[in-house]
Amino acid sequence: MSASPDLQTIKDWFTLMVAIIVTIAGVIFWVQSINDPKFEKIEKEIQILRDDISQIRTDNNEILRIVGRLEGKLESPAIKIIK
Repeated sequence: MSASPDLQTIKDWFTLMVAIIVTIAGVIFWVQSINDPKFEKIEKEIQILRDDISQIRTDNNEILRIVGRLEGKLESPAIKIIK
């Protein structure tokens, strides 16, 4: 008869350990899921910044091209006058 309470005690401890593990796993998944909207918002903001940076680079290239053409036009008459 002493084997039966020992078996019951083992079952109780096993049940307790499983309950603790499941609780910890639940908390971990809950914490991860609660932060998902924050991460999605940050990722969207980063993508917007990347798009803005790309547009700024495109605009800078266009501005530099126009400035180069203007410099070329300004230097042309000066060279002709010197010669």
